[in-house]
Amino acid sequence: MDLLAHETASLASSSSRSKTVTDREVSRPAALTSRTSDFWLLGGASILLWGVLGIGQSLRGSSEAIENHFTQLAGLFSIFSIFCNYPHFMISYRFGYGQGAKFIFRHWFSLVALPLGLIALYALAYFKFDSEISEASWVLTSNHLFDKVGIGFRFGTLSNLGTETLSLSVLLMNLTVGWHYSKQVFGCMMVYSKYDLYPISKIQRHIIKASLFSVAFFNFFYLAIYAPEYNSNSLARGYFFNIPMISLGLPKFLIPLSAVMSAVFAVATIYFVFYKNYRTHGRPTSLNLLIPWMAFHIWWIPLFRQNEYYFLAVPFFHSLQYLPFAYRRVIGNVKQNTKRNDVTRALKLGSLLLIGFSAFEWIPSQLDKTLDTSWYLKTWFFMIAFAVFINVHHFFIDSVVWKLDQKEVRNTLLN
Repeated sequence: MDLLAHETASLASSSSRSKTVTDREVSRPAALTSRTSDFWLLGGASILLWGVLGIGQSLRGSSEAIENHFTQLAGLFSIFSIFCNYPHFMISYRFGYGQGAKFIFRHWFSLVALPLGLIALYALAYFKFDSEISEASWVLTSNHLFDKVGIGFRFGTLSNLGTETLSLSVLLMNLTVGWHYSKQVFGCMMVYSKYDLYPISKIQRHIIKASLFSVAFFNFFYLAIYAPEYNSNSLARGYFFNIPMISLGLPKFLIPLSAVMSAVFAVATIYFVFYKNYRTHGRPTSLNLLIPWMAFHIWWIPLFRQNEYYFLAVPFFHSLQYLPFAYRRVIGNVKQNTKRNDVTRALKLGSLLLIGFSAFEWIPSQLDKTLDTSWYLKTWFFMIAFAVFINVHHFFIDSVVWKLDQKEVRNTLLN
């Protein structure tokens, strides 16, 4: 969610003022929902569960009861996905395609060209799934170029075109998801800097961004370099569903380098943003501004990783973090609360649940079943393609629908 990245922070920065609060400042919102609810929704609940699971992890080997609860987490978060994760994606489609043809064509790449390109790519992968590409002229030329410039990646390393296309698209998803999570957390912090009248300078914004993006790249390099080295169907390594992860041939030093950069920028954020602002303005940073930043480091840094939490809980909490913004944007457009509006909202919510479940589970599973892809292609082609398509496209949609220069966004979130 490319949320209010520049102008909101500028507004917050310009609010370095005396403790006298004007009537205009009092009228500004102080929370997306409420201060307490926002704390839990923006990251507090995720940190609490991480702590509980961390304790449970140390005891699961000696307690069958605790181990049974860990095995039940997949089913639990599968249900949560229907009510939180899937609607979070569908809401972004509503924001992207519900603003008329003029908006859609103004952002033609994200809303028209990209989805059509992904559909064409997956159509090619499906109809030419078993094609061998290792001896294709474009593959030989590309691999020769990679060799010349010292890049370890090679096309054609997996068994066929379909498997390789799916694997590469999953890596693209991993990259865009990390970037997307980073921008959403940055947006949370910038919005709360406005609510709290908390001054953040331009250089401080860059430091915060660096701390978030360094964590995202640390996690991406860890997955892209570490995971393909293991030929295992375990939850943590090497596969997405039953598709093996192709190696990008990246140098291994990128993992410790990005880990060091994450630590350096985390310390820089603590000192040059939180501590410096406290010394300069005498005001501690609010927990609601801090909690998304803290939660993101726990979600994404491999050092803190607990497998069930990372693969099952983190996507849920990212979606949960998104919903207060969507809630405020939707409710902010309702002029008054009436029984009719309540019914309309309930119907829309029901539609989101149904469409989300259909897009992620029912439609692709029916396609895989009808076309028997698990037999003919040896994978659940449409389950993978639909999930990756929606995740990648969601990143591009949110990059255009959460801009402060849009009057609706500015009015519903900040006024």
